[in-house]
Amino acid sequence: MNDMTLMERETRESPAVAMRLVELCSAQLAEVGARLRTLEPRLILAAGRGSSDAAALLAKYVFETRLGLPTVSVAPSVHSIYGAKLTLEKALVLAISQSGRSPDLVEFCRAATGPDVLRIAMVNDAASPLTTAVDVTLPLMAGPETSVAATKSCIAAMTLVLGLAGHWRPESGMTAAFGRAASVLEKSIAADWSGADAFLDGDGPVYVVGRGPGLAIAAEAALKLKETSGLHAESISAAEIRHGPYALAGPSLRVIIFAQRDAAFTGLRTLAADLVQQGADVLLISPDSTLPGVHTPADEEPVLELIAMLARFYIFANTAALRRGCSPDRPPMLSKITETR
Repeated sequence: MNDMTLMERETRESPAVAMRLVELCSAQLAEVGARLRTLEPRLILAAGRGSSDAAALLAKYVFETRLGLPTVSVAPSVHSIYGAKLTLEKALVLAISQSGRSPDLVEFCRAATGPDVLRIAMVNDAASPLTTAVDVTLPLMAGPETSVAATKSCIAAMTLVLGLAGHWRPESGMTAAFGRAASVLEKSIAADWSGADAFLDGDGPVYVVGRGPGLAIAAEAALKLKETSGLHAESISAAEIRHGPYALAGPSLRVIIFAQRDAAFTGLRTLAADLVQQGADVLLISPDSTLPGVHTPADEEPVLELIAMLARFYIFANTAALRRGCSPDRPPMLSKITETR
């Protein structure tokens, strides 16, 4: 592993991180889940920046589709820049951060109070300022992450979202999926995608497409292509692409589609075929080995399928950056910790 980039090495640590989360956080998750069942929040506010924002978007889809609770991706600048204070009651505030040091997120959490409001932080640095601004801290357990391109901490946050939702609603089956995440991630990272290594060679725009919780994975994947390869990559919903963005479909467009096996699966397959028909170069990522494209392990939990796809995608993005002569660990003009206000 000595000749690997930091990005690849840290991605390959993701299964071990998931195992630590199960072994060391399950008892705390059970306590928090019981607390949430007693609280019965009517609203969830999720917040994060960069890769953590993608994890917050995944939380939105998980909480809305599996728990039936309205979830909004909140803007910390509402408080830190504009000085507004939200009126909250019977709400869960979920802050996700690798560093826990972004002033706007910390200030927002300090101000996010009200009757029956529970503030939870998912954070990798247990000594960060964010932990002092919330009621409960759930550690990401990712260990030191030194590549500017966050990988294992994002996988950890998404896996922890699955675990939190599962322990909140034990009958959902998500707790069992949380328990097998390490095994699924390990198999996914080992998947052979070598036939697609040249997909991102050259320039030109890239659409990264998902639907439902897959849109969160697409958002993080597009961010990684910008960070590590300097590509103009745009994440977009499979529903929205059928509107104005479809006008770009043609030989100059490359499209990456994340297709998990849930209610969106048929539509995602159809979109892939339609884009190919229009001449676009399409890379379909799915657990269905009978379909063209590249594949990751199938699982009965579609959200876990998506997290596994993202883990393997990180290796793919790392390879693409190296092929393009870029450093995935030290992208130009970027730093590991960004402190926004």
